[in-house]
Amino acid sequence: MIQTERLELIPLTLQQLETGLVSIKQLSADLDLPLVSDLFSEDAERAVRMKIAKMHKASALVHTWFTYWLIVIKKEGIGAGLVGFKGTPDKTGAVEIGYGINSIFQNRGYMTEAVSAMITWAFNHPKCKKITATGVIQGNLASRKVLVKNGFEEKKSDPAGVDYELVRNPYR
Repeated sequence: MIQTERLELIPLTLQQLETGLVSIKQLSADLDLPLVSDLFSEDAERAVRMKIAKMHKASALVHTWFTYWLIVIKKEGIGAGLVGFKGTPDKTGAVEIGYGINSIFQNRGYMTEAVSAMITWAFNHPKCKKITATGVIQGNLASRKVLVKNGFEEKKSDPAGVDYELVRNPYR
C-alpha cells in the first residue's frame, strides 16, 4: 500500500481484479470498503481483462507492475479510481502508466496526487528509467493536465493522440 496526504493506493490482487469484473459489490465486500459503482466501467473493464491475462502469465512477484492500484480517498472513505502500469519496465527501462477516476472526484487533484505517488514508487526501482503515457486523447485535457503537472513532456502529437514521457532524474 502507498499512503499520500489524501489517498491510499492499494494494489489489487489477481483474484480481486477477477472478482471486480463479476461484481463490484462483492469486491467492495471483500475489501470492506465502499467503491464507486463504475470502477470497472467499459474502458476500465477492457484494461482489467488485459491486465488479468498478463498477470496469469507473469510471476506473482511482479504483479504490482501489472495490476491496478485502487485509489482510496481517505476523507470520503471510498475507492474512487484506478492507477497502474502496463507491466514491468522493458529492456530500455520504460513502463507505461494508465489511470482513471470517477467523474464526481475529478478536478480535485486526486489523480495528480495518485500519479505522483506511482512515479515515486516506480522510480524507486532501479530498472525503471522512464514512464510513458501514449495515445492520450487530444480532447482529454484533464488527463493531459495530470501528466504535465507531474513533469511529463509531450513527445508526439497527432490526431490519434498525444504521447508523453517522464525520464527519471539520473541523480535519484
